[in-house]
Amino acid sequence: MPKVKQFDKEDVLNKASSIFQTKGYNGTSIDDLLQATGLSRSSLYDTFQDKHTLYLESLNHYKTKAAHPLEALKAKNISGLKKIELLITGVISHITNSPDTNGCLMVNAAAEMSKQCKDTSNVICNAKKDMEKLLDEWIKMGQEEGLINLKQASKAYSLFIYNTICGLRVLSQSGADKKELENVAKIALQTIK
Repeated sequence: MPKVKQFDKEDVLNKASSIFQTKGYNGTSIDDLLQATGLSRSSLYDTFQDKHTLYLESLNHYKTKAAHPLEALKAKNISGLKKIELLITGVISHITNSPDTNGCLMVNAAAEMSKQCKDTSNVICNAKKDMEKLLDEWIKMGQEEGLINLKQASKAYSLFIYNTICGLRVLSQSGADKKELENVAKIALQTIK
């Protein structure tokens, strides 16, 4: 008779995501994962096969969780520019209210692993495309509303805003405080108005 798994896979992925976010892929050992998740070694290997598979599932899980607030923001009946402002403000708020989280797992994975692992690169590239598509919709909306200028195509602005968001996360890891992050955001928003 097969063993019944006695753990919540979503909880395990949350905890694994957190440890990968804090220590990175290369800095996270199997023992770190076992301690963080509470899994036995056999449960980890039976369920995820290896550290790399758990890492990829953690990235996808993190990406899915990160999409929830974006969907809520997307549903709000406000201008495209206001959606972008709220997104950036939310990123800064998260960064400053959670200083020990070591940035964003997706940004960290892009910096550490995307050149080493095609599967990681695919997850990162898909997340980037999804975010750019959403930002492009909001920028087009803002341009139609006359709140975002037409000096650049919406796709150019969406990549710029995506880069700004990633940059804020990296900048925070180099010691930037809330005021510095807000100044970067202010200049980025002024650029598209």
